[in-house]
Amino acid sequence: MRKRTALVIATGVALTATAGIAPASADAGHDGRTAGKPVVRVIATGLDNPRQLSYDHGRLYVAEAGRGGKKCIGEGPEGETCIGLTSAVTKIYWDGGAWKHHRVVQGLPSAAAPDGGGATGVDGVSALHGKVWGVETFAPPEAGVPTTPPWNKLGKLLKITHGKARTAADISAVELKYNPHKASVESNPYAVLALPDGRKIVADAAGNDLIEVSRSGRARPFTVFPDHDKNQSVPTSLALGPDGKLYVGELNGETEKPTARVWRVDPWTGKILGWKSGFGSVTGIAFNTKGDLYVSQLFAGQVTKVSHGKRTSVKVPFPAGVAVDPYDGKVYVSAWSIADRDGTDLGQGKTPGGQVWKILGF
Repeated sequence: MRKRTALVIATGVALTATAGIAPASADAGHDGRTAGKPVVRVIATGLDNPRQLSYDHGRLYVAEAGRGGKKCIGEGPEGETCIGLTSAVTKIYWDGGAWKHHRVVQGLPSAAAPDGGGATGVDGVSALHGKVWGVETFAPPEAGVPTTPPWNKLGKLLKITHGKARTAADISAVELKYNPHKASVESNPYAVLALPDGRKIVADAAGNDLIEVSRSGRARPFTVFPDHDKNQSVPTSLALGPDGKLYVGELNGETEKPTARVWRVDPWTGKILGWKSGFGSVTGIAFNTKGDLYVSQLFAGQVTKVSHGKRTSVKVPFPAGVAVDPYDGKVYVSAWSIADRDGTDLGQGKTPGGQVWKILGF
């Protein structure tokens, strides 16, 4: 997906900015009490390109975009692409005095560089009251990707239950039928948010829009984001604010020029109500119950907290999804989100593999 190149192509500048970060390797305690500066703990390792996070009743879900596979389908805009059934959704939880994780569904389509880095697959996940939803990226027929199951889940909203993912709605079909942004016809469902009323909102990063999915599975155009600062919006992340409004993070900003926005949207009409600006490429957003906003900025290598107009940041290498425990306010973030479990070579040495961090005192 050409407009999302920045999500899968890492730069030397970004690597240099984040390579020196060394978090503690284990969680000292479940309550995670700390004083003074924020402290980070690694709570999950061995993940394949971890992206969006969702917190639900003591369980943290992470969308793993996978690591591609052995079948390579030629050169694309981001280089050689190899495909396989390596994408998954993983549950992380505290049990027996330690953090544990296991894949609640796996074997879903993934595309990546030959070394497994910069993958795309199941990039978004949302869990609410025990129900789990994911969104799978799209590939046009001319890309040479198989169309037989489970490859027929490309471009779909997925309901995940009992170790299986079934199609709940066809997201990319909305782009192919309506092309709401009226630019080139491209689709990449990248984030999903389950709303309390049973609707699901999906951010189509390539389509520059949001898709609303009704409780019955009907998908329709909901919100189109305008171009600004000489870039398309490319929405990547979703959150429901304490004010009941929908918030949407976008990739628009560049490393040297932080132009990305977090949009505020009416969750019923899709009308854009305003935005916060001045961010680098946004790949995750979340709120705590106090109304503080957390913004994950991929190439800036940081998660920024916006509280009463004041911004503070914690360094995180290639951060993606962000989630907040509503009970204790602890913050979780996907780290090294452009790497598979073995790490990826960005030209200045191999990175660690995909991880999830817990940030204490932030």
